[in-house]
Amino acid sequence: MVREIGRDRYEVVEGFFKRPKGWTFVEVADVSVDADDNVYVFNRGKHPVMIFDRDGNFVDAWGEIDGQHYFAFPHGITVGVDGHVYTADSRDQTIRKWTKDGRHVLTIGSPFRPTPPMSGRPFSRPAHAAVAANGDIYVSDGHGNDQVHCFSPDGELRFSWGGSGTGPGEFNIVHSVFIDHSDGDTIYVTDRYNNRIQFFTPRGEYLGEWGGLRLPQSVRKGPDGEWVVAELAHRVTVLNPDGTVRSQWGDDVAADDAPIGAGEHSLPDAPSRQPLITGKVHVEPGAGMFSAPHGIAVDSRGSLYVAEASESFSGLDRGDRSIQKFVRV
Repeated sequence: MVREIGRDRYEVVEGFFKRPKGWTFVEVADVSVDADDNVYVFNRGKHPVMIFDRDGNFVDAWGEIDGQHYFAFPHGITVGVDGHVYTADSRDQTIRKWTKDGRHVLTIGSPFRPTPPMSGRPFSRPAHAAVAANGDIYVSDGHGNDQVHCFSPDGELRFSWGGSGTGPGEFNIVHSVFIDHSDGDTIYVTDRYNNRIQFFTPRGEYLGEWGGLRLPQSVRKGPDGEWVVAELAHRVTVLNPDGTVRSQWGDDVAADDAPIGAGEHSLPDAPSRQPLITGKVHVEPGAGMFSAPHGIAVDSRGSLYVAEASESFSGLDRGDRSIQKFVRV
């Protein structure tokens, strides 16, 4: 077993997800867990939303494209505190709200009609959505806008904040949002190319940040107060409640020297360039290791689920390992 800082706290469960015969994930953009520890796998195959119980048994699937293009490019999924499912499609330019059995409830945004990049107006390739205790919907808008938008429960825009930059409250690819309902609905935002997680009041007022990460994609809070972070640079980090590192693994995976912090969206003064983050993983790294973590979730037992967009990012088809489960040991 590969052991890094605290890696021995977790053990990967190979072959956990029991999909119907012939069904494939292609790759998994994101993952979420509901109050009963059912796992919602948002993938880019023919069955975009697959649902499994806490033992990995297949429960249901929905979102199949059948004359209606519900999902052009699945990107983010959240099972909200209200029991509804929220999906982000970064090519369709929409956030959609669903019942758990796949009945469509609400669409925010105009399908296939993006706003101009960096206009500040929703949406330009939205990445993820989360719902507050009062039903407000927060969206990271995302790859083309560097904004967080807050919508009312019925989809009306309330306010936005952000903008391109490296200062407090600015973003360089705002990738994912998480709302800590146990702490007054504090908003946590992964700021990818700035290598940090920023946190805000529900009104968008800056509270602080945790730095020193490697292209953070997704952050979630576990039942014991720890935070789990999926980092695009083939790593997962577990943080203590104060943001210090508790567990971390993936740095020793074999990778090339291609820069992954200097893409079209990376600002010249972004921390991802200082020093430049390099290394795409093109060879299967093995069970429990990663190529391109894109989403993460944690269940009531503290088990982790790590979703990978490796096929889009580095051209690596990870098959069953497009999503991996880790249990505490």
